[in-house]
Formats: sequence, C-alpha cells, structure tokens
Amino acid sequence: MILKWFKRITTAKKTNPKKSQEEQEIIDLIDFLWKEIDISKNTSNLKIKVKAFREFSYVKKVEFLPELYLFLEEYITEKNAIRRPSKQFVRNQIIERYSSLFKHTSFKLIFDPLKEQELILCKVFLSKVLEKSSELIGSYNDSKIIYIKKYLDTPYNFRTIDLIKERKNLLDFSNQIFLKIKNSLGINAITNIYLLIYKKHFQSYHLLDSFTAILNVIPEEILAKDLINFPSKQQMHKMLQKQLYSLEEINERLTKEVVERKKVEEELKYSEHLNTTILETAMDGVVLVNSKGIVLNWNKQAENILELKREETIGHSIYSLVPYKLRQELKRSFSNYIQTGDDELINKRVETSVNRKNGSIVYIELTVIAIETKDDYLFNGFFRDITNRKIIDNEIREAKVIAEKSAKAKTVFLSNMSHEIRTPLNVILGLTGILQKSDFSNPHIDKKNLDGIQFSAENLLILINDILDFSKIEAGKLTLHNTDFSLKELITNISRGFKIKADEKGLKYTMLIDPSVPKFIIGDQLRLNQILINLIGNAIKFTQTGEITIQVKTEKSSTKGITINFSVKDTGVGIPEDKLKNIFESFYQVHKPGKNKIEGTGLGLSISKQLIELQGGVLKAESKPGVGSTFDFSITYAKSNFRSTEINRKHTTMSENSHNLSGVKVLVVEDNKMNQFFIKQLFSNWHIDAHIADNGMIALEKLKNFTYDLILMDMHMPVMDGPETTEIIRNSDDDKINKIPIIACSADVFPESKKKAIESGMNFYLTKPLSEQALEEVLLSILSKNVQENTSIPVSANNTDTPTSLETKKFCDLSFLKKTFDNDTEIILGVLQIFIDETPKDYQKLKQAIENKNWDVTREAAHKLKSSFKTIGLKNETDILQKIEYSSKEKLEFSLLKEYFTELNQSYPKIIEEINQYIQDFPS
Repeated sequence: MILKWFKRITTAKKTNPKKSQEEQEIIDLIDFLWKEIDISKNTSNLKIKVKAFREFSYVKKVEFLPELYLFLEEYITEKNAIRRPSKQFVRNQIIERYSSLFKHTSFKLIFDPLKEQELILCKVFLSKVLEKSSELIGSYNDSKIIYIKKYLDTPYNFRTIDLIKERKNLLDFSNQIFLKIKNSLGINAITNIYLLIYKKHFQSYHLLDSFTAILNVIPEEILAKDLINFPSKQQMHKMLQKQLYSLEEINERLTKEVVERKKVEEELKYSEHLNTTILETAMDGVVLVNSKGIVLNWNKQAENILELKREETIGHSIYSLVPYKLRQELKRSFSNYIQTGDDELINKRVETSVNRKNGSIVYIELTVIAIETKDDYLFNGFFRDITNRKIIDNEIREAKVIAEKSAKAKTVFLSNMSHEIRTPLNVILGLTGILQKSDFSNPHIDKKNLDGIQFSAENLLILINDILDFSKIEAGKLTLHNTDFSLKELITNISRGFKIKADEKGLKYTMLIDPSVPKFIIGDQLRLNQILINLIGNAIKFTQTGEITIQVKTEKSSTKGITINFSVKDTGVGIPEDKLKNIFESFYQVHKPGKNKIEGTGLGLSISKQLIELQGGVLKAESKPGVGSTFDFSITYAKSNFRSTEINRKHTTMSENSHNLSGVKVLVVEDNKMNQFFIKQLFSNWHIDAHIADNGMIALEKLKNFTYDLILMDMHMPVMDGPETTEIIRNSDDDKINKIPIIACSADVFPESKKKAIESGMNFYLTKPLSEQALEEVLLSILSKNVQENTSIPVSANNTDTPTSLETKKFCDLSFLKKTFDNDTEIILGVLQIFIDETPKDYQKLKQAIENKNWDVTREAAHKLKSSFKTIGLKNETDILQKIEYSSKEKLEFSLLKEYFTELNQSYPKIIEEINQYIQDFPS
C-alpha cells in the first residue's frame, strides 16, 4: 500500500500537448464558423460534432475538415433564423482569412468552380481506390496502372483541358482499374473497395452540388448490384433537386445573358446527362409508361432485375411483360386513377412477382407514381429485387417451425421431468412423515424407511445433476479439469456397483480392459465417470436378458498422448433405425410415457455426447431391435508420469510412505487455532517440520529467516490474506522464495476463489476440512522428481469415503478426525478442546457484527467459523455459515443474516454441550 501511495504522489500529472500552428488554424476556422450560427435547440447534434472534432488528432482533423466545414456552411446559409448570408459570401471570407489551409487538396476543392470540383472529386476518388487496392495487392507492376496512377497524381491545367473528354477519360481509367483488380482479388473485393471509398467521399462531400459526378466513374458492373451503400432513393431525390435548382439558375442566366447562349446550352446538356446518369445508376428499377401502358423509359437496373434489355421494351406494352394477375391490376389501377384521381395501387408499396424470360420468378417491391402532364397521364414504376429477402423470410418461417418443435419437445420433457421429480419427492416426504410419527421402537422398519429415503434422494440427485450439467453445456460454461487418475481403478469402481444391478436382473456383466491400457492417465476423470455411468446405466435399464459388456482398449499411442477406445455393448431391446439419429437430441426418449414407460430425463445421451465432443471425441451408436445396441467413443488423454503415488491404500499403511515426507519443512499460514493444531498434528505423523504463521505478514518475515520446501496458505486472514501474500512471494527476487510451491487451503468452494488462488500464483487448491489422502498425494507429487516446477494441478478434497463405526451423535460427526488421526484419542481431544476454547470468541464476534450490520466483519467471522465447524462434521451448521458468508459478501439484507444466525444459534449451545460430553466420554 505504501508503494502504491509513493508511486501515486511521485507520478507527474500529464499535460495536454501543445497544438501546432497548422492545427490551431483549423480550430480557429471552426470557431469562426461556429460564431456565425444561431444557437438553438436544433444545433445540439452539430454542437456534439464540433466538440468531438476538437478532440481529434491533427491528422484526423485534416481528414474530417471538409465534412464539418460543409455542415457548418449549410447551417449558416440555409438554417439560420436571423441572418443567412450566401455561400459565396461565406467562402470569400474563408479564402481571405484561411487560405493557408488550401495546401490540403481535400479542403481546397470545396472552393473550386463547379466543373473543376467534379473532375477533382473523381480524380481523388480513383486515387483513393488505387491506394486502398495497393494495401491488398502491394506495389503495382502493370504499366497501364502505373501510368494511370501517375496521371491521377498530376494536378489539372484547366485552361487547356476538355471537360467532356476528361470525364470519359476518367471513366475509362476507372474501368481499367476495376478489371485489373477484379482479376487479382475477385469481384467481391474490388466491389467492397469501391463501396468503402464511396462511403468516405459521401460522408465528406455529399453536401456539394458536384458530388454526384463521382457516379460517372463507378463501373456499371458495380452499379448494377443491389448494394445498400450507394445512394438511396431519398438521397438521389435530394441530389436531383439540387441539380434542378442548378437548372433554374441556368435558365435565369439564359434570359439575362443571351450572349452566352452556347455556354448555357452546354450546361443544360451536362445537367441532362447528369440526370440521366442518376436515373441509370439508381438502385431501383425505373419504368416509365403512358396511360396506355406503352413503355417510354427503362433504366439499367430494370434490365438487371427483369433480364430484359431496353431495346426489347421501349415502345412495347408493359402488359405483355408481366404476369396475368399483375397485368389486370395495372390496367384497373391506371383506369381508376385517370377517372377518379385515386387508386389503392398508386402511391403504395406492394409486393408481387414477375416471370423472367428464362421462366425463373423474381419477387419485387413495386411503387407506382402517377404524373399528370398537359396531354396525358404518365405512370412511373419503381421496383427493387426482394428475392433474397423472401428466401430469408422462408428460412425464418422454417426456423420458427423447428423452434416450435423444440419447444414442444421441451414441454414434453418438463411434463416427464415433473413426474420424475415428484416420484422420489413423494417417497421422501411420505417416509419422512412416517418417521416423524414413529416412536423408533422397531429399528428394522425405521431403517427400511431411511433406506427408502436415501434411495429416492439419490435418484433425485441424479435427475438434478443431469439438468444442471445440461444447462452448463448449453451455456458454454462447462469446464474440464485435467488431473492424474487411475483408469483401471475408475472402471473397476464403476463396474462394482453396476455388477450388483446386473446380477439383480439376472444379466451377465463382463469387463474387458486391454493390457496395453496404462494404469495412470491425465484427463477429466469426473466427466469420464459421468459418461460411462450414463452408457452402462442405459444398457442395464434397457436389457432384460443376456449380457452387458464394457471394453477398454488402446486405439493409438504416441509420445504426446494416448487415444483410448471405450465400448459398451448390450443385448437389450435395441433402437429402430429411423429413431437412431434422434437419440442424442436433448429431452428425446425412444420409449414414450405409457404402459411400457422407461424412467429418465431424456438428457443422459445428449449430455454424454456433448461431454465426449468437448474432449475431442465422437459418440457412435449401432443398434438392431431385439438384438441389442453398442455405444463406443474414443478420447485422447495425456500420458501420466505419476508413479510415486501408485499405491493401493487398502494394502498400504501411512508408515510405509512417511519416509518420503520425513524432514520436509512446511510453512503453515493459518489464523484459525483449531486448524493450526489439526495440521500440525497431521504433519507430525509424517515427521514433517511445520512452522505456524497467523497471517501473511508474519509468513513473509519467517521466509527471510528460514528456507521451506512448501507453503500451506489459507485464503482468508487478517492483516494480509493468502492471494496478496502469494503475489509478494512470486515477485520476490530470491529464487529460493519465489519458486516455493504453494497450496491454497480454504473452506471456500466457490469457483471464484479457486480462480483467484491460481491467478495469484498458487499451485494447488485444497478445500477444508483437509483430506489426509488428498494432502499426502499433493505433497508427494510436489516432492516427486517427475513433477515439473510450477505445475498447476488443482485438487479438491473428497471426504465421502469415511468409516461409519462411530456411535451416532445428534450434531457432530467425528469420522473425519478419527480417520485422519487413526483414532488417536489424544489428538482428537486436542482438536475438540481448541474448538471449545477458540470458537466462542469468534462466535460472539459474528453475533456482534450482524447486530452492528458490518458486512466485512460478518464475512470474515463466518468464514473462520465455517472451517472449524466443518472439521468436526457439523454439516448443517457449516451450510448455514456458508450462507451467512455468501450473503454478507453480496451485501444482502441483514434481516436475512439474522434469520440464518437465529437458526444457527438454536443448535450452537447444544453443540458445545455435545463436544464437552465427547471430551468426558473419550478417556473411558
């Protein structure tokens, strides 16, 4: 913390870099224009643009200057409420004050005459296309492209240039560029390049009257495509309006300047050419017909959509070109509009279809606009190809049908699940009610009832685990944990339980493990266990006579890994061929509810398939009704170097391994006195020299004076916690310190805690109460020469295999302590005495923290108590403390914490009384 404070006060504050003179001139120009605008509600968007512009870098300011200038100029000259100067007046002021900015061609061209602007815009546009293409192709070696690039980079001499010829020249250049790059990169790449450059130019210069000239240099093959990036109908309308305004100005000059008649005629011809170009480059097909349906105009896009050339349509009747139904609607609509001035088809958007020449159907969106002239009515039809949209709509409808089928399947699943869950619940609730009323005078009947409750609870747990695993897989949150494990032992343990079930049904159960299969491999044993339980369980469930065979063999082996094949074969009812492909679907069951109902969720095979695929394998199924089924899969595992702990614990005592750990020096960083005593006693049995540190700060001091082989680190401690201490150790310059293996030791089972431990630099993760077997395996694997330095192998303690020879007590379960210390009465009494001495202080601290509504102290006290309670087998109270810790961590309502504490307080005095009784009873 002191280091962080020192860095903070010694770090110099950053200052904004001083702007260059050129950048300052740009800002001054924008400020000048901003002052000319009437500030109103309508300028808020513009104000945001200006504010964002000020934050741009110099290069970005130069790039966006034309766009922002034209927006500001438009506001000043067209949208100001009080004063609206002309554009020319504003530009004259800019030329006078900021001519130094004209060195930027992108900005200067705004102030050039209209005709010069058009050519410069086209020239700049093509230069940008070549520049963008060179990023993909590299430098050009084609002589024609090199000449075009040099020509485009040379400034114009407008005194000698022929404007019309130059426009054609630039279009020719564009076509050459298009063909060359199309051959190199393909049509999609060059089309995207043109669209990208066009979009940037549109953003910067679309407010210029000359902007539409760019369309003159875009190849027809691109314009013919249905591309949304080119001008929309509204944009083209706006451009066309601007051109019409230009025509009006030209007409006014014509009446005033008769002497310039020839010049005006040229401008009119150019404007007409421009209007024709806009019509020809429109994204919609445009067809103009008279009142009799005779085609007067037919643009390029109409040719592309309907695949009919202009020559085939001009002067012909539109009615002969469309289907019968549309033909009748057009005739009726034209007649109605001419007679009444209104019709449901005119000025409305409708969807219809038209047959092309080759017989294919194209779906179009059609709008017909009526135009009244002096002598006749004209009807202008705008239409666009929506065939792709129709295809997408059909796909959406199909997807909807599939989704509805899936929803129906889930509904069936929920119905089945409701029944499956209610069945064991009814048994549990019913038998629990009977036990509550029992006077326990008949132990045999009571035990049967308890067995029934346990059996139903286990079935319920299987159902819930299936649902949870399925949810995790669907959400993509299921993770695999790779550890060393004995494959033969796993298969043997699974088979032991299933062989009993097979014997009960009179089935033969065979287990075949090939000798080439290694004893130890590295992988996720939990998921393999889950897969095999599902497959073998199904095999026994659906087999009434015959045998079940599980076979394990090596499929492929290399230095990096080994591929193992697993096969489960039965002689059961089998699966029909038409249903075999559906058995891996979620919620699917071959046997429907009814007379021959088979119990289950319909998730087992789906989960197994996805678990196998997560590990890079494929689940295959072969089946014949009445003959049986075979399910097999292969998974590649890493080879294990795990040799030192290959010990069968059923035939090996602790003393046989103690020499491997004798003399090891371990630093135990733990603040709980009970845990300190527990760990120290455990280590003394293994002849391990254990030093105790109450917190991370003390641990760091001890590391300066002693050398340790291992650190056992609690996660939550006062002064300095486990992760913080670990980070300091890992950042140490002393290799004797920073490379010490560290085992996280915590009562926390949350994934976040494990992640935090590994991220801080810890190598292992054990949960409290510590499992003797898990701790010994970790110690042996760390000290084994086969385990590489800093290898991270997360381990979790498994305390399910505990002896049951202890007398039954109401609260405490000391089986874990008795197993760990081999029924050493003196050590167990020591642990219990520490619980009696230390716990009341922490318990009172928890009570006070809840009353004072202190979340942090509540969380710390609950965490500390949880470890002590868990060690002496107080499962229910440990769960309550877990809830208190979580609720205080999430800062939930204290009323909820008080409820939890009240529940805990009901049993706590009785627990103390029971432990005191244990202490009195043990000596006898």
